[in-house]
Amino acid sequence: MAKLSYLLAFLTTTSIFHDVISKSTVKHLRTKNGEFEDQLETLIHIQIQDQPNDASWQKAQEEDREDIESYEYEYAYTVEAQADLITSLPGLNFTPTFRQFSGYIPVSPTRNIHYWYIESSNDPANDPVVFWTNGGPGCSGLLGLGTEFGPFLFEKNGVLSYNPNTWNQVANILYVEQPAGVGFSTFTNPEDQYVGDERAAVDNYELIVNFFRRFPERATNEFYIASESYGGHYIPHLAKEILDRNINISNSDGDGDGDGDGDLERSESESESESEPLINFRGFLVGNPYVDPFSNDMTMIQTYYMHGLIAGPLYRDWQAKCTNLDTYNEEICSLLVDSMFSETGEGINPYALDFPICTEPDINNDYSPSGSSGEDGIGEFGFSRDDAEEIVTPISASFARRRMSSSQSSRLLKFRLSSSGITPPFLPQQDKYHPCADDHFFAYLNRDDVKEALHVDVGIEWSMCSDNIEYSDRDSNTPQMYLYEELIERAREDGSNFKMMVFSGDDDSVCSTASTQYWIYDVGAEVKDEHLWNAWKYNNQTAGYVTEFDLGETDSSFLFVTVHGAGHEVPAYRPSEALAMFKSFFSGEWDIEDKHLLSH
Repeated sequence: MAKLSYLLAFLTTTSIFHDVISKSTVKHLRTKNGEFEDQLETLIHIQIQDQPNDASWQKAQEEDREDIESYEYEYAYTVEAQADLITSLPGLNFTPTFRQFSGYIPVSPTRNIHYWYIESSNDPANDPVVFWTNGGPGCSGLLGLGTEFGPFLFEKNGVLSYNPNTWNQVANILYVEQPAGVGFSTFTNPEDQYVGDERAAVDNYELIVNFFRRFPERATNEFYIASESYGGHYIPHLAKEILDRNINISNSDGDGDGDGDGDLERSESESESESEPLINFRGFLVGNPYVDPFSNDMTMIQTYYMHGLIAGPLYRDWQAKCTNLDTYNEEICSLLVDSMFSETGEGINPYALDFPICTEPDINNDYSPSGSSGEDGIGEFGFSRDDAEEIVTPISASFARRRMSSSQSSRLLKFRLSSSGITPPFLPQQDKYHPCADDHFFAYLNRDDVKEALHVDVGIEWSMCSDNIEYSDRDSNTPQMYLYEELIERAREDGSNFKMMVFSGDDDSVCSTASTQYWIYDVGAEVKDEHLWNAWKYNNQTAGYVTEFDLGETDSSFLFVTVHGAGHEVPAYRPSEALAMFKSFFSGEWDIEDKHLLSH
């Protein structure tokens, strides 16, 4: 008999179980050392005894038994998870080898976060679970799914084809739309629109806890968090929140002594708390992070200049007047920046300076609207994947506002990234650039049949980045280096096994590689001997550089990895290299000439 592709479909359609075993019964069946199969066999035996003894029914139950014996039962999903199971997606042109779920998870009485959870196509029972959110602040985590490293390539005609560089070949991926009010996520209290880094971390923690309640079979998997851009804020805040909560839970259970030992690793037996379970938190990765506002702005202009996009006289004038925080004059510097960007012209993508912009006409007016993100014009670049991932800085709030409304940005709104555009000739053969993915994804998610398939509110118009929230300017403008310092110290604790990786596409100007180098060597960890800037390779070509930091006598690791030729959203621009990097993060194996250099 053919192996059943979905456990739920099987349990609710076979002749034995139809109208006999309720969903509540299935909810309590668990796989552990064959226990599930034993319980299932017992239930089958009980129900068979109660059924009429006719030939047709006997034949049907024998066929069902063959299906049962041929199916590898891993676990039974909760009722809530079953309700969120995606059974079909409009336009899908291949048969997935993985399960996926979409729905809402409450994080407070008035806030519900939309998630899209895609299981690993490799080994979901043992592969890690990775939480993913995009930046902004206020951009949908579905951008990672639809335009970067999800299993689908969204085409102009609404067809979904398979992405050979999907990250769910390695991990179970939990994509979330946060804070509440972003994407399909909702809030009912008007006060919920005001949010900052702290509340975002608390809500994300509650989402993770409730996710593992909905999917308890994943609670013992290694768990990681990941993001990019404003994720430079989201990720360290959430990491600290998880570690602090784990310590509190351990201490309340009598497992801790208040010194933090053991907070980075736990055993399976420690996960039984019904009220607030320990999370098997093992690390984070964050790409092209927005961490330090001053260096972020300075290096953006410098990156433009080094790419030959700014005239020397203008650059030297700006360099003389605007690179010292103590003598910075906002009015003068804002005018200089506007002049430089105006001279640059309308055809440059600041998130990937060497990549083409879109020229596909929006004939049906079904692509993402301009100005879709928020106050101060955040997100109005209109260029690429996270086109709201631009940030107001402490040294020049008006600089960001003016730049967003400058002639360059307003003209760029006329351009759309296009899959009909020509892939840059310098890309390796294995990399295919899909510059219109964001627009195609926007059109797809705003179809009613798609919303129904995802179990979301059909009345919501999805946008990449939300203007339904008011994110704290104070939080956005606060440097985050102190949090990375704290996380490094905690990763150094005895017995720790905590992986941390900051990665950076070197073709991005908005959160450039130079801006990361401005701070990453000064957060409390020295570079290991002979571990500075080692070239790593993919397909015998230099894919970037790896730097490993010394965390002492622990199993923890802290890496800084660059991806050569990638833009702000690394997987969108160098998908093959990004997948190789993702695999190496977990395995600790990098293709570098001196194999001994990386120890993790």
